Amino acid sequence: MITLDYRTNNPRWGTSGMAYASWERFAFALGYLANEAHYRNKNDRGLIELHFESNDVQGAWGKEGRIQYYGKENYLALRLADWYYTKSAGNGSITCRMNSNDYMYSLVHDFGFEEKRYRGYTTADIFPPSSEPYRHVWTVLKNHLRKNGRDDLGIENIFRYYTDGWNE
Repeated sequence: MITLDYRTNNPRWGTSGMAYASWERFAFALGYLANEAHYRNKNDRGLIELHFESNDVQGAWGKEGRIQYYGKENYLALRLADWYYTKSAGNGSITCRMNSNDYMYSLVHDFGFEEKRYRGYTTADIFPPSSEPYRHVWTVLKNHLRKNGRDDLGIENIFRYYTDGWNE
């Protein structure tokens, strides 16, 4: 389901997950994620990787959807503030990570992001749609916004944020 709030409340761990302050910030992040050039596992200069970790196989509550971020935290705070507010510690070369199962499920099921599994591994990579990701992902968001009462001027403004995220 496409929404601004992908947080969940686990009685044991409390509230966690991704939440966006506005559709503009959502669109910027979505545009960023839709561009494969931002993916470290596709481009050496990329700053992110998206994963589903099958922690449930090892006895944990369930799969963990996460964005791993490899850049500078001040960049994240300035350009992707909603991610910055939900970050947790990274390890090794990972600066930080943003955990949000529902957000990752939305990327896959609503926006057509592709899950790539590897034989012998419990972690799957998530990538933008392989066919026309810029157009495809935007069309899904635009249709959602229209269906939920956004006017053309508002959608045009949100589209600028989406494009800025793509071009970041």
